[in-house]
Amino acid sequence: MRRPDDDPDQLPGGGGTGQARFDVLYREQAPRLRRWLGARLRSSEEANDLVQDAFARLLGSGARESLRQPEAFLNRIVRNLLIDRSRRVSNRTPHVPIDDAHAPAARATQEDAIELAQLRQRYRTAVDALPPRTRQVFLLHRKDGLGYKEIATQLGISIRTVEWHVGEALLRIGKDLGQ
Repeated sequence: MRRPDDDPDQLPGGGGTGQARFDVLYREQAPRLRRWLGARLRSSEEANDLVQDAFARLLGSGARESLRQPEAFLNRIVRNLLIDRSRRVSNRTPHVPIDDAHAPAARATQEDAIELAQLRQRYRTAVDALPPRTRQVFLLHRKDGLGYKEIATQLGISIRTVEWHVGEALLRIGKDLGQ
C-alpha cells in the first residue's frame, strides 16, 4: 500500500495532479506567508508581492514535483526573497515626493544662482541709495577693508563718526533688503 508521501502527486491536505497539488499548497500556505511577511514588512502590498514571487519561483522550479516537503522549500524561497528585498532597499535612496510638504533640502543650483544675483542687485541698489558720506565710509570699510581708525584718518573725521556711518549704512541696507 502506498502512503501519500511516497507519491509525488500527493500532498498533505490534498492530492491529485501536480496542478492540484500546487493549488492545495497555495490555499494552505499563502495566507500564512502573507501574515508572516506583513508583520515583517508592515505593508500588505509588499507581502502579497513577495508571496506571489515565491509561488512563481516554486512553480518554475524543476524540483517541485519531487519535493517531499514543499512547505519547507517555499519557506526557503520566501526567506531568500526577503533577503534580496532588504539588500535592494538598503542600496537605494528613499523616494520622497517633492511638493510643498516635502520641499527638497537643497534647491537647484540654477535657482540659487538667480536668487543670489537678485539679492546682489538689491544690495547694490541699497548701497547706492545711501547718503554720499555714509556710502563712502561704508565702502571704505566693507569693500576696501579699512579699519575705523584708518577711515577716520583718511577722511579727517572721528572714529565715533565712522562707527555711526557704518551702523547707519547697515540699518538702511538691512531695511531695504527686508531684514
